[in-house]
Amino acid sequence: MGFLQAAISHMNRMFGDPEFLRANREQILELYKPPENGENVATIARNTQQMLGDESALGEGIRNVAASDVAKIIEDIPSTILEAQRAVVHANLQRDEPFGMTFAWAPGYDHEVTIWESPPTANTPGWITVLVKGRHPKDKHPITGRG
Repeated sequence: MGFLQAAISHMNRMFGDPEFLRANREQILELYKPPENGENVATIARNTQQMLGDESALGEGIRNVAASDVAKIIEDIPSTILEAQRAVVHANLQRDEPFGMTFAWAPGYDHEVTIWESPPTANTPGWITVLVKGRHPKDKHPITGRG
């Protein structure tokens, strides 16, 4: 799953830097705001490069990939899974001091998401990890036939 793992590594460069999150809070909050007027969460993927620019870690991660390919992969992920991820990012950025975040992908039969959060201590920062599991985009699901 080369593309998703590469894109996620670039996301981790951004979201794993609490300074970046604080400095770009308003742009990222705008990007991860709740969908309205019939939009869906896949809009985030289509807008990311435009809103954060080619020089952002995520913009760099998707620079050589067709926007339609990114949108197709994202749109094949169930909206509940996308919405859970969106809500975690949005809630984190509402804090006075956002926690760093790590995203990961693992192969799975169906789509699922696991989220865990560690509070800050005197020695460590607060941190959130989002693990997403799902099929490889080219693997057709035996029930839906999509892939």
